[in-house]
This record gives sequence, structure tokens and C-alpha cells, in this order.
Amino acid sequence: MQLKLIWFQLLFANAFAVHYQCLPYPMASVCIVEYISYRPGDVITFPTGYQQYQVKESRSKRETVSRVTAFDEVLYKAMHQPSIIEMASVHMEKLVLPPTLLLGDFAYNDIHSVNVSHAQTYQVSSLDFRDSKLTNIDFVASLVNLEMLHLERNKIRTIPGSILRLLTKLKHLYLQGNSFETIPWTDLPCGLIHLDSFWSSVKSVDFSNVSLPSLEYLNIRDNQLTAINVTALLLAAPKLKEVYLYNRQIDEFRMDAIKAELTSNNISYVENYVYPECFHDDNHEYVNGKCVKLKDFRLAPVSHCCSLSWSSEWPRYVCTSGWWSLGT
Repeated sequence: MQLKLIWFQLLFANAFAVHYQCLPYPMASVCIVEYISYRPGDVITFPTGYQQYQVKESRSKRETVSRVTAFDEVLYKAMHQPSIIEMASVHMEKLVLPPTLLLGDFAYNDIHSVNVSHAQTYQVSSLDFRDSKLTNIDFVASLVNLEMLHLERNKIRTIPGSILRLLTKLKHLYLQGNSFETIPWTDLPCGLIHLDSFWSSVKSVDFSNVSLPSLEYLNIRDNQLTAINVTALLLAAPKLKEVYLYNRQIDEFRMDAIKAELTSNNISYVENYVYPECFHDDNHEYVNGKCVKLKDFRLAPVSHCCSLSWSSEWPRYVCTSGWWSLGT
């Protein structure tokens, strides 16, 4: 009787299981799935023989947007434990990270929880959690093989140095668009090549006693910095090639001095910041690669004979000749 019950349960489960198929693709090891729906407890199956799974947005009207509320061990086993998973924009909220996964792209989701086991050794070298809802990075402490980590535009308020120290293989780190106020510079991995942390809430930087011998790219623009010691930065990162440092709280004269010091050291100082007001507001203009607010124009006592004409080289008025001048 018990065997009949088990057989009936298996037959019932198989009848209601969802069987997903791969779209035609020239690479035999890649399975592209146009649509997937999964919640813990669902019974689903996938074809065997694939090392990489990609969930792509459906181009047909037949299916709606994919929805995977949680990525767990059951789903990973149903996919036959691939080494690469790309599952972006599927409304995922929770993720149980598989120890054997090598690359995971879970961007543009609603992930607020990443579960790892401290008893496991994780092989993953690249993770993408951009545009999600993570509030901390505690789970990263177990991922000692990480080389690339995307955490931009989450809700992260602190970056613990004790966690970063463990990521000795990390080379590319993306933190922009979060809410933390400090970066533990002395705890950054020595092998770090690329660091993005613009459009955040960092209030100060201290490059003294910092060693980043491999760093080539640094972007800390649009934070809340009031000062940057470029001399200390160059000592900390001797291989630096490209930097983005513009912060509105630093006055124009200091930014010019920073640019001159970097240029003299053959470092590309990029200031290509285009703000909407530069094109839609008469009170702003684009000057030396920066969007700045124009001073109010008014007539003043004549101190130098001057008239205004339009400069085609730069979109602004310049003094040429005449009998009146601009006051301040």
C-alpha cells in the first residue's frame, strides 16, 4: 500500500511539473531560456548537458516577465548545477548561493538576502548584484575567490574593512550609488585594479598608509568630498592611469590644481560630467569639462571699457570692446 502511495505521489508530481526547453543557440554548452517561473516548492525540470544558463526577456506576447522569487538548492539541482547562471530582472528576492557556481549575474532584481554557509568553500569568481536591495555585504566574507563584484545601486550603508581584507583575489569592485560614508582604504585588497564608488555619500578620503600597487582606475566623483590629497593618492597607487575626482564641494581653483598635478604625472583626469541643467537651464554652462552655475550678470561702474560678443569656441560671452562692463 505504501509503495502504491509513493508511486501515485511521483506520478502526480510529474504530471504537474514544468519542463523548460532551451532556445536554439550556436554554443552547445549554453542554454537560453526565454521565460521561467519558480517559487520554492514548484516542480520544474531542465534539459541536461549545459554548463551555462541564461534567462532572457521574452520577445513573444505569449509569456509575461519571468519571476523567480527565490533561487535555492532545488532550482540549482533542477538546472543540473551549471557553472554559470545569468538570471537578471526576474524579481528575485532571496538567493542561496551554490558553492560550485563560478559566475553569477543576478542584476536588476529585488534581492535583500544572500545565504552562504561558513562551512562551505565557494568557487565563485564573479558576482553581479547591481540594482537590488542589499543592505549589507556580510555574505561576501565567505567568497574568498571573488575577482569581480558588482554591488552598485543597492542600499548598503557600511563597507566593513574586516570583510574586504578577506578578498585577496578581488580585482574589480563596483560600489557606486550606495549610502556608505567611508571607504576602508587601508583594507582594500592589494591586487585591486578597478574601483568605482561615485554617486555615493563618502565625506572624506585618507590615502596615507594606503597601498594599492595594482590600482589603475579610480572613480570617486559626485560624493561629498571637500578635499583630496592627490600627492598621497599617487604614492598609494603608483600605477594609476585614469581617475574621476570631481566633487562639487571642492572649489574650482583646487580642482584645477588637482588636474594639473595628475596631468604632470601622465594620469588621465576625466571630467565629462554632463548635467541636464547645462542644456536646459540658462543659469548653467559647461566650463572645462564641468557644469557650473553662472554668476548673475548686472551693469556696474565702468572699470574697463568692454562689450559682449558670443564666442563660438566656448558657449559663453566674452569681453571685446565698448564702453560698459560686467560688475560682480
